[in-house]
Amino acid sequence: MTTALTPLRDFPDYLSPMVVKELRQGLRTRAFGSTMLLMHVMLILITLMSGSAENSDDTRWMLDGLATLVLCFVMPFRVTNALAEEMKMNTLDMLMLTRLTCSRIVFGKWASVALQSLLIALSLMPYVVARYVFGGMDLMMELNMLGLKWLTGIVFAALLVMLSTIKQSWLRMVIIIVPVLFGGIGLLGMMFGSKGGSAMASFFGLADWWIVLSVVLFASLWCIYACLSFAASRISDPSAPLAWQKRTVHVLTILLLLGISLVTHDSVWIAAALVVMAFLTLDVMTEKLNDVPSVYVPFYRHGWLGRLLLLFSPGWASGFLLTLIMAALIGLCFYLRTGVSDVQDYYLTCCTLWMVTAFIQVFPSSRRADDLLPIFLGTFALMYLVIGMFSGIGVLMAKSMGSQPAFLALLPPSAMIGAAQISSGPERETFMRTAMLCATAWPVIMALISLHAWRKLRPMRDEAVRMSA
Repeated sequence: MTTALTPLRDFPDYLSPMVVKELRQGLRTRAFGSTMLLMHVMLILITLMSGSAENSDDTRWMLDGLATLVLCFVMPFRVTNALAEEMKMNTLDMLMLTRLTCSRIVFGKWASVALQSLLIALSLMPYVVARYVFGGMDLMMELNMLGLKWLTGIVFAALLVMLSTIKQSWLRMVIIIVPVLFGGIGLLGMMFGSKGGSAMASFFGLADWWIVLSVVLFASLWCIYACLSFAASRISDPSAPLAWQKRTVHVLTILLLLGISLVTHDSVWIAAALVVMAFLTLDVMTEKLNDVPSVYVPFYRHGWLGRLLLLFSPGWASGFLLTLIMAALIGLCFYLRTGVSDVQDYYLTCCTLWMVTAFIQVFPSSRRADDLLPIFLGTFALMYLVIGMFSGIGVLMAKSMGSQPAFLALLPPSAMIGAAQISSGPERETFMRTAMLCATAWPVIMALISLHAWRKLRPMRDEAVRMSA
């Protein structure tokens, strides 16, 4: 009598094949094994030191720093070249032949690192309990901090997956390393260092735990979705309906944050809406014009409502008009909450961003480029270097002359914010009105460029109307 042997399966069948593929490869690499082994050897030594030390705070920073380094830096940096390698070796087309969508490919790259980081975080739990036994630490706070480190790491991994779509490796390194060196290490040190427990404890004590947990989870989910969807759209086929999905999520997020701000009378929600607005602008203004008629067919099938929703169709031409409307809504909330002064600074900042996008669309080399993201980031960084220089010149001239010269209104819009701080009263208001009037030229120019580009797509939209009939 023979019995059939059930095959051994390391992963269940309901998991995405891309996740299984990346997770198998990731767990078998020497980088993961050596990181896990070295980390646990050091943790054992630190735990023994904390058990023999009279003051456990002397060794607490070691474990916190090691856990932060592994979860927030070592593991996320494994996806720095995740999509760049696939694009360089031209293997994305082979993956798509297996009927895997770009969204599933990007999600699989990120989920592999997220699950490996979760495995490492779970392996740290015995050391957390040991610290509680030896040093009398707050166990729940330690577990919360460990979960927050893992959450920070997977959000950072999603950002790195998005940046891995940039083909220029040197540009990726600059974008990643500069913020980490100038702000990331200090911020993480403040959050997760030896004093991080007390700081986070005071933060968690400001509101009910479920409110804080909901806000943190919502912000993390939005960041992960925003980065992964942005990466998927950059490697997807032009006919993929990713643009309207991304824009819908971002617009609903902005409306939700503005609604909470009006209900709670708290300006911090408007600041959060500005972050979403900045990412939405980066997303839509780096899209190329889509000349595939099938993309517009779903909009025309829904009649007049679908025609109104053409703002959610792919391409920077419709994207600019969408960001213009959302910027006006945020400006209205600013006016209702803080008054005219903050609205003026906000308007000049928006005009600076539109000036950058106008420069990108005016240059012929930018219009012919296959990828607008490096051009956008480079122009944006160069523009703010110029703005910083002109801001200093404007302030010095205003101080020496005792007032703001009228020609300073021709400077980049954000540079005029610093020049306006020299004086107050009617003189400042007159200068700000002149500055805002001059800055209005940039959204007008950008609107004319967008309408011209939208008219060029009219044959594609007419074909979409015939296809939808």
